[in-house]
Amino acid sequence: MAPTLLLTGANGFIGFKVLLNALEQGYTVRAAIRSLEKSDKLAQHPKVQALNAADRLSFVEVPDITDPKAYEEAIKCVTYVIHIASPLPSPFLDPQTGIYEPNVKSVTSMLQAAAQEPGLEKLVIASSAFANTPFPPNGDVKITPESRLPDVPGPFDSMLPAYSAGKIGALNATDRFVEEHSPSFEVVNVFPGFVFGRDDRALRVEELMASTNRILLGVITGQAAPAPLPSGACHVGDAAMLFLRALDDGDNAAPKNIGANVPHVFNEAWGIVQERFPDAARDGTFTQGKQETIPVDWDAHQTALDFGFTFKTWGDMVVDVASQYLELSGKAKA
Repeated sequence: MAPTLLLTGANGFIGFKVLLNALEQGYTVRAAIRSLEKSDKLAQHPKVQALNAADRLSFVEVPDITDPKAYEEAIKCVTYVIHIASPLPSPFLDPQTGIYEPNVKSVTSMLQAAAQEPGLEKLVIASSAFANTPFPPNGDVKITPESRLPDVPGPFDSMLPAYSAGKIGALNATDRFVEEHSPSFEVVNVFPGFVFGRDDRALRVEELMASTNRILLGVITGQAAPAPLPSGACHVGDAAMLFLRALDDGDNAAPKNIGANVPHVFNEAWGIVQERFPDAARDGTFTQGKQETIPVDWDAHQTALDFGFTFKTWGDMVVDVASQYLELSGKAKA
């Protein structure tokens, strides 16, 4: 029987890509979602339907990821967990209660549930490059997946500091749990930067904006961002691949900390679009926007060596997002 994988965040940009890849690779997936009412939409998505894997996909309701007992039922009788669910920075969320606290509490509740499941072999947690990066970023400091920062006390009144502190707090809580409890299962942290690339969920142009792709799209659709953002990005395909490769065991066992980050400059997206999609740049489908970048020395080269692959580049991410934008808007060339 195929091993059962509990996947949180399956409705999200990265999580949906992990879901598709996991089903393709033969896993039996139990997707944790906040409301079972959303399960039909996920199960009926054309990309999911095309896999003919209905017998290997089930759903479990986890309405509140901050509840200390949130995952106690969801985790029963699973072999692996990939925990991605957490709030992203958003101006529509309270920085303290909507961003910082859920990031920390969702990880601690997952760890507590994992400790009670005797059959669990590996727990893979979606951390973030923000968990290792000082805020505000300092380009003179080299950062690796093993880098750690002290907890940042709140309260918080803006979204990016709250998100950064939440990821730092969740990572430190994970490290403390492993040190204090020596769990029978392995814990792996994956550290993606900003994630971009083709969004397999999106069936309309508007749905491309429901992910971090909206930042990239702003640079090529005439939007001027009000504040700079740190360098460091990861193609969604690379991120999804690494989450699943993190489950490797035996001679191919994955490292405990996996970087998923390549350097980039946001505004270089415009030059890439001009070169690769000249007609769309000339006719105004794409227009030059602005998103300043803060340099960050985040070094993930060891990940490429460990897994024997080459990260997709910023140019790859730009081309994939721009191509999907043209396809969904009906402006792609035949």
